[in-house]
Amino acid sequence: MTEIALALAMAFFSIMVLTMISMGVGTGETAETTAAMLAPSRPEAAPAARVETGSEDLIVFYKGGGFWDRDLSPIDPATIVASERVVLALEPDLPMAEAIAARSRIDLSELIVTVMDERWLQALERVNHDGN
Repeated sequence: MTEIALALAMAFFSIMVLTMISMGVGTGETAETTAAMLAPSRPEAAPAARVETGSEDLIVFYKGGGFWDRDLSPIDPATIVASERVVLALEPDLPMAEAIAARSRIDLSELIVTVMDERWLQALERVNHDGN
Protein backbone atom coordinates (compact mmCIF):
# COMPACT_ATOMS: atom_id res chain seq x y z
CA MET A 1 0.00 0.00 0.00
CA THR A 2 2.84 2.39 0.82
CA GLU A 3 4.42 1.73 -2.56
CA ILE A 4 1.16 2.58 -4.35
CA ALA A 5 0.81 5.83 -2.41
CA LEU A 6 4.41 6.74 -3.20
CA ALA A 7 3.90 5.95 -6.90
CA LEU A 8 0.73 8.10 -7.03
CA ALA A 9 2.51 10.98 -5.27
CA MET A 10 5.38 10.78 -7.75
CA ALA A 11 2.94 10.71 -10.69
CA PHE A 12 1.03 13.76 -9.46
CA PHE A 13 4.30 15.58 -8.79
CA SER A 14 5.53 14.80 -12.31
CA ILE A 15 2.26 16.05 -13.82
CA MET A 16 2.50 19.21 -11.73
CA VAL A 17 6.09 19.88 -12.88
CA LEU A 18 5.20 19.29 -16.53
CA THR A 19 2.19 21.59 -16.22
CA MET A 20 4.28 24.36 -14.66
CA ILE A 21 6.94 24.06 -17.36
CA SER A 22 4.41 24.07 -20.19
CA MET A 23 2.64 27.14 -18.79
CA GLY A 24 5.89 29.05 -18.38
CA VAL A 25 7.37 28.35 -21.79
CA GLY A 26 6.42 30.87 -24.48
CA THR A 27 6.76 30.83 -28.23
CA GLY A 28 10.04 32.73 -28.11
CA GLU A 29 8.60 35.71 -30.00
CA THR A 30 8.39 39.10 -28.37
CA ALA A 31 6.13 41.91 -29.47
CA GLU A 32 7.74 45.18 -30.47
CA THR A 33 7.10 47.88 -27.89
CA THR A 34 7.43 51.62 -27.86
CA ALA A 35 9.23 53.13 -24.91
CA ALA A 36 9.49 56.63 -23.59
CA MET A 37 11.54 58.15 -20.85
CA LEU A 38 9.71 60.39 -18.42
CA ALA A 39 11.34 63.23 -16.55
CA PRO A 40 10.41 64.12 -12.97
CA SER A 41 7.35 66.36 -12.83
CA ARG A 42 8.75 68.77 -10.24
CA PRO A 43 11.61 71.08 -11.30
CA GLU A 44 13.10 71.02 -7.79
CA ALA A 45 13.34 67.22 -8.00
CA ALA A 46 15.71 67.47 -10.97
CA PRO A 47 17.05 71.00 -11.45
CA ALA A 48 19.49 69.82 -14.13
CA ALA A 49 16.57 68.63 -16.27
CA ARG A 50 15.20 72.15 -16.61
CA VAL A 51 15.84 73.57 -20.09
CA GLU A 52 15.98 77.27 -20.82
CA THR A 53 15.04 78.24 -24.36
CA GLY A 54 16.75 80.94 -26.35
CA SER A 55 15.71 83.10 -29.27
CA GLU A 56 17.54 80.81 -31.71
CA ASP A 57 15.58 77.74 -30.56
CA LEU A 58 12.63 76.54 -32.59
CA ILE A 59 9.69 75.93 -30.27
CA VAL A 60 6.91 73.75 -31.64
CA PHE A 61 3.64 73.45 -29.74
CA TYR A 62 1.30 70.48 -30.12
CA LYS A 63 -2.32 71.02 -29.15
CA GLY A 64 -5.56 69.64 -30.47
CA GLY A 65 -3.84 67.46 -33.08
CA GLY A 66 -2.02 70.40 -34.67
CA PHE A 67 1.48 71.85 -34.54
CA TRP A 68 2.11 75.56 -33.94
CA ASP A 69 5.27 77.69 -33.97
CA ARG A 70 6.39 80.42 -31.56
CA ASP A 71 4.22 82.99 -33.41
CA LEU A 72 1.19 80.69 -32.98
CA SER A 73 1.03 79.98 -36.70
CA PRO A 74 0.26 76.45 -37.90
CA ILE A 75 3.39 74.54 -38.88
CA ASP A 76 3.90 71.30 -40.80
CA PRO A 77 6.12 68.96 -38.74
CA ALA A 78 7.66 67.56 -41.94
CA THR A 79 9.22 70.97 -42.71
CA ILE A 80 11.15 71.19 -39.43
CA VAL A 81 14.91 71.06 -39.95
CA ALA A 82 17.61 70.59 -37.34
CA SER A 83 19.56 73.80 -38.02
CA GLU A 84 18.70 74.93 -34.50
CA ARG A 85 17.63 73.25 -31.30
CA VAL A 86 14.01 72.10 -31.50
CA VAL A 87 11.73 71.99 -28.45
CA LEU A 88 8.36 70.23 -28.66
CA ALA A 89 5.90 71.51 -26.06
CA LEU A 90 2.91 69.30 -25.29
CA GLU A 91 -0.25 69.74 -23.25
CA PRO A 92 0.29 68.54 -19.65
CA ASP A 93 -2.71 66.20 -19.76
CA LEU A 94 -1.95 64.70 -23.18
CA PRO A 95 -2.24 60.87 -23.22
CA MET A 96 1.10 59.09 -23.57
CA ALA A 97 0.10 57.39 -26.84
CA GLU A 98 -0.74 60.73 -28.44
CA ALA A 99 2.46 62.30 -27.09
CA ILE A 100 4.55 59.52 -28.63
CA ALA A 101 2.62 59.84 -31.91
CA ALA A 102 3.23 63.62 -31.97
CA ARG A 103 6.92 63.06 -31.21
CA SER A 104 7.23 60.54 -34.02
CA ARG A 105 5.86 63.03 -36.58
CA ILE A 106 8.94 65.22 -36.09
CA ASP A 107 11.85 63.40 -37.70
CA LEU A 108 14.70 64.58 -35.47
CA SER A 109 16.89 62.41 -33.30
CA GLU A 110 17.64 65.11 -30.70
CA LEU A 111 14.25 66.64 -29.95
CA ILE A 112 13.59 68.16 -26.54
CA VAL A 113 10.08 67.33 -25.30
CA THR A 114 8.47 69.38 -22.53
CA VAL A 115 5.03 70.47 -21.36
CA MET A 116 3.44 73.86 -21.95
CA ASP A 117 2.85 76.24 -19.09
CA GLU A 118 -0.49 77.95 -18.46
CA ARG A 119 0.40 81.06 -20.52
CA TRP A 120 1.01 79.07 -23.70
CA LEU A 121 -2.09 76.94 -23.14
CA GLN A 122 -4.23 80.09 -22.87
CA ALA A 123 -2.60 81.65 -25.93
CA LEU A 124 -3.23 78.54 -28.03
CA GLU A 125 -6.80 78.36 -26.71
CA ARG A 126 -7.38 81.95 -27.92
CA VAL A 127 -5.96 81.08 -31.35
CA ASN A 128 -8.22 78.03 -31.60
CA HIS A 129 -11.29 80.07 -30.64
CA ASP A 130 -10.41 82.95 -32.99
CA GLY A 131 -9.66 80.57 -35.85
CA ASN A 132 -13.00 78.73 -35.63
